[in-house]
Amino acid sequence: MAHSLRCCPAGAAIRRSLSTRAGSFLGGHNYSSGRISVKMARVSPSSAPEPLPALPPLPWWAEDMLAEDDDYFPLTDVDPPGQGREELSAIWGALVASPLESTSLALREIVAAGNVFRCRSFHAGVLSGALLVLAGVCQLWQVAPTLFLDVVLGYMFYRLSALAAELKRNGRANDICARIQLVLLLILSFKDNSAYQGFYGVLVDWIWTLNIYLYIITVYYEFMGIKHLRIYWLGIYRTLRTKGGLTKVVKLTMRDMFGWIKERYQDDSNDG
Repeated sequence: MAHSLRCCPAGAAIRRSLSTRAGSFLGGHNYSSGRISVKMARVSPSSAPEPLPALPPLPWWAEDMLAEDDDYFPLTDVDPPGQGREELSAIWGALVASPLESTSLALREIVAAGNVFRCRSFHAGVLSGALLVLAGVCQLWQVAPTLFLDVVLGYMFYRLSALAAELKRNGRANDICARIQLVLLLILSFKDNSAYQGFYGVLVDWIWTLNIYLYIITVYYEFMGIKHLRIYWLGIYRTLRTKGGLTKVVKLTMRDMFGWIKERYQDDSNDG
């Protein structure tokens, strides 16, 4: 049988995400190239360090994963930093600060010049273009409010997707982006779309349905505490390929689901 994640860095990373203590069960971490690597300590018996407390066991869905799977999952996929104020600041920059950056810079340069004759043609172009876009958006709201929502919320969805990709490439958390995008998709889907006809109506319905399904799954598993969704589904796939894997997956998934519901019910009862 192939080596499982019990003896590979990804297994240590999953255990690390489930515990409050950083550290590998095999040795020290080496964070070069953005991945966890494990170095076995070579120490004499007289200088051996005190044994560390045992890390939590692997979750059931990771027991049949292979050591080679570790090459595809950096540490930041398991426990990405930066969630909270840092991510909200990045979202503000992507939706507000970045689109207005050119206009703001042009205004500062005009004020700094102190004389309109010192300004250049692109200063007038930047301000005029921004005003024309604003006027066009306002007119679109008056003429076709439904289409206005499609354009504005669709642009926000695109910007958040680009930001989430950038955050993930830089090893930062992007969970809040997914939550906001799910809200945008729900607004786009449940507003009055009766005016849509032809190819445009079919296209947007198909896009919204596909994305709602994807983002509901993403946000649901985030609230369930499964932050490493790709690793989770790979582990499920590995388990299904083993003998009796289907029964194991169904049984333990139902156990986890009912356990999560029971825990939430108890928390609500205690709060009440």
